[in-house]
Amino acid sequence: MSPAFRVAHKPRLHLSRRAKLAIYAVLGMTWGSGALWITVHYLFARHGEFGDEPHPLEHPVLALHGACAFAALWLGGWLWHAHIVPWWNSSNRRSSGIVLIASGGLLIASGYLLYYASDWLDPIRVLHWSIGLLLALPLLVHALRSSRYRNAVEAAQKRPRKSRR
Repeated sequence: MSPAFRVAHKPRLHLSRRAKLAIYAVLGMTWGSGALWITVHYLFARHGEFGDEPHPLEHPVLALHGACAFAALWLGGWLWHAHIVPWWNSSNRRSSGIVLIASGGLLIASGYLLYYASDWLDPIRVLHWSIGLLLALPLLVHALRSSRYRNAVEAAQKRPRKSRR
């Protein structure tokens, strides 16, 4: 395509309802499958004749969690371009965004270590699921502050302006 036909797309600062639905669905499935794995692993462990055995649902739930984590990684790359970079120069909600980015990075690193580093498996596992379970709080704060900000901006735009004479 020649440069004359390229159209520079200005990124939307606010995410559409469909984008928010995709984000919340992927993150909700990732969080839910992780919470379900924790429940099955720690509360429903079975004792066999050779010691503790994993519950039969552990592996499928963990596979679902891994698939959701890959979707969340893809979503994180998309969010970086479509949401984080355009908003970075604004001071609105930057602190909660930084917490979400740092938490996501720690989850990625600890998930990688869970897969490849068997020496520190138990402490990494606890770190990973602690961050993962607690991540719902800063995400909720970030989303609620965003909707409150958006509602205030939309209300200000609807108000009639006074003319100066």
